[in-house]
Amino acid sequence: MRSLISLCAVLFVATISPLQAEPLALEGTWNGSGTMQAMDNPPQKLTCRINYKRETEKVFKLAAKCVTISTAINQTGQLLKVNPGVYVGEFHVASYDISGRVRVVIDGDVQTMSFKSSRANGSVTLTKS
Repeated sequence: MRSLISLCAVLFVATISPLQAEPLALEGTWNGSGTMQAMDNPPQKLTCRINYKRETEKVFKLAAKCVTISTAINQTGQLLKVNPGVYVGEFHVASYDISGRVRVVIDGDVQTMSFKSSRANGSVTLTKS
């Protein structure tokens, strides 16, 4: 009888506890758009496709292709998971010899990536493919 009462109490508490949605896993392909601003230029719209691959439990490799009205940008980088749904790291654009910092936050099924270097900055909002 005690087991039944304990089980009922556990089930009751589980049903009244607020459900908290875990952010989607970073690994995989994400698509979206945003803006970037290169030094002394007006902001430009860009569209990105970013692929993340897990290297260790908390480290992810990124490969991105972003397109503006005037150019295509291939970006590589590495991110470290610092909190659930929060990643920070570095990126590199070899064709322009640009490196900088990147931050990714996943909220539900939406990812916001912000990036900054000495020559450009911007942000992109993405969803998982």
